[in-house]
Amino acid sequence: DGLSICREIRQQGATPIIMLTARTEDVDRIVGLELGADDYITKPYNPRELVARVRAVLRRTNPPVEAAAPA
Repeated sequence: DGLSICREIRQQGATPIIMLTARTEDVDRIVGLELGADDYITKPYNPRELVARVRAVLRRTNPPVEAAAPA
């Protein structure tokens, strides 16, 4: 199930995880986030919102590298 997969991925490293699920109960959302998901989206979902959330997670997990000052 998705919770087991989330747990396994989180144990292996810092890969961003967005759970996309039909489980809409508060307890499901809380458990998913507690297991290490970076975000939790329930179905039905808006594709534009999904893209925005993916971009937000990527911004948080891959901050831009500052250019080195010219020597």
